[in-house]
Parts: sequence; C-alpha cells; structure tokens
Amino acid sequence: MSGAALSALAGAGLIAASHLVTLLVARATAGASGPVAAPALALSYVVKVFVLGWVLLTVPAPPWLSPGWLAGGLLGALAVSLVLAGRTSARRTRAALGPVLRARQEDRQRDLHGDRGPDVPEDRWPAPHGDGHDKSAGAAGAPAHDDRRPERHEHG
Repeated sequence: MSGAALSALAGAGLIAASHLVTLLVARATAGASGPVAAPALALSYVVKVFVLGWVLLTVPAPPWLSPGWLAGGLLGALAVSLVLAGRTSARRTRAALGPVLRARQEDRQRDLHGDRGPDVPEDRWPAPHGDGHDKSAGAAGAPAHDDRRPERHEHG
C-alpha cells in the first residue's frame, strides 16, 4: 500500500478513534443519575488532546507518512462523521417531535375547516388574513369602542 493511502487511512483512523472514545463515554454515562455526562465528556476531550499532543511531540513520524494525505484523511473523515451525526440528529429529533408536529398539523386542519372549538365565540375569532379585526367592529373597520387615551402616552 502506498504512503499516501496509509497516511489518509491513519488520519481517518484518528477521527474514528476519537469519535469512538466519545461514544463510549457518552454511553457509559447515559444512565447515570445527576449531571455526570457533561463533565465526563469534557474530561475525555482533555485526555484526547493531551494524548494526541504527547504522541505528536514524542513519537517520530514514520517515513511513509505524508502530511498532506494525513490532513486529507482527517478532514474527509471529519466531514463524513459530521454529515452522519447531522442526519442521525435530524432523524431522532423528528422522531421525538413527531407527536407534537402531528398535533399542530391537526390543529391547523381544524382551523382551516372551521372547527374552532367550543371555547372561542365565532364573532371574536380573528380574520383568516390576520388583520386582527373582529366581527364586532364598528363601521369601516374601526373598533366598536376605542379606549386608547393619547394623553397618557409618554412619547408622541
């Protein structure tokens, strides 16, 4: 295998190992009582940084290592992991919010079909175009009773 391919695989392996450690720590602390997960994840991050720094400063680079291909493998694996994490997060969010979104959809359908419920009188329901006027308004769209007092306003 060429040095470029080994370097790219080494970069991808570093990202995979880092994510694996994070997943193992998250899984181990998921069922713990109290706020344990966040400090454990922060500690695992600090340990990963120190271990990687120690390796980079003390272990000599093998002759086949190509820095450009290593960086390419790192960035490629990071991009793939971020896309997969985003898709997983979106799927789980949709699953968790599914009942709420379905209830909102049903409410909108009821509103569109005129079923406004027993608590809201028909003459007080806002107009569908959202102008805020109700059916009890006076002539020409003016409110039936205007209780605004301009003399009490501080500005104007």
